[in-house]
Amino acid sequence: MRAHVELIHEDDYIFHTGELPYGEGKILERRLSTDEEDGSSSLSLHAGADWGRGAGIVHADTEFYVVEGSLLYGGRELGAGGYVQVPKGTAMDWIKIREGSRVLHWREYGDCGFDPFVSLSEASAKAAPEPAEGVTVMDAGKMEWTEAPSVGPLTPLYIKLLHRDPKTGFYTRLIRAPKGWTDHRLAHHPCYEEFYTLAGKMAYNFGDIDEGTYCFRPARVKHGHFVAETEIDWILRSDGELTNWYTTDEWVKYGGHAENYDEHDGHIHPVLSSLPVRSRSRGEWSGDGM
Repeated sequence: MRAHVELIHEDDYIFHTGELPYGEGKILERRLSTDEEDGSSSLSLHAGADWGRGAGIVHADTEFYVVEGSLLYGGRELGAGGYVQVPKGTAMDWIKIREGSRVLHWREYGDCGFDPFVSLSEASAKAAPEPAEGVTVMDAGKMEWTEAPSVGPLTPLYIKLLHRDPKTGFYTRLIRAPKGWTDHRLAHHPCYEEFYTLAGKMAYNFGDIDEGTYCFRPARVKHGHFVAETEIDWILRSDGELTNWYTTDEWVKYGGHAENYDEHDGHIHPVLSSLPVRSRSRGEWSGDGM
């Protein structure tokens, strides 16, 4: 289980040498959150020089999202908004990250292990049968925003769905909130939720959210009181279907009225959170949301 991280700013974290076996070049990483039990990690990569790696088989569900600069996957160049997802045990084509680029990188349900091969065809022959959805390569900049369904009289959010696992519901998507979007209810979910802020600013019960701010919130931890001070964009991931269970008229930060869930059902009621991991620039937290 990963720690509850809310909130950190990536600039408060130190750099490590990028843990990307069989790569050549210079790549550094900031470790936004990690699971030391199975190797799952959320990382921010910074290319100090061109970095690349040949074809091979990944040991984890693997994702890359270009924040700045560019990435080449199998010869296709992707700029800001470029996205690649490779399922665990699947053959991955060669990849190159250009000098000066910033790329978000996730590994889920596995570690950084990688079995290199001379070519994609050789790797494919040795890989496990490819999942039905295969490798996903997308340019989010060419996608249209779609309105997300909302519960209650709220200004809508907008989404760009990058990937969804057809079996588990695990998804990665971009979220946009317009300036003035607000929700003062506390919510919790049956799945974990993490986000990295790409642009904009929002006031929030755990602190101010701005570009470079990151959160990893385990399942059933309450959060809320959002006010978008500007238009704001995130990339957001959850390991299952995200259902909002709302609490209103809360007391002592933790208690409250269960608005649309059974507070006596141990499988869905919110859990007490310990003090979350926070980085220095986020300041003190009031405890709001407990």
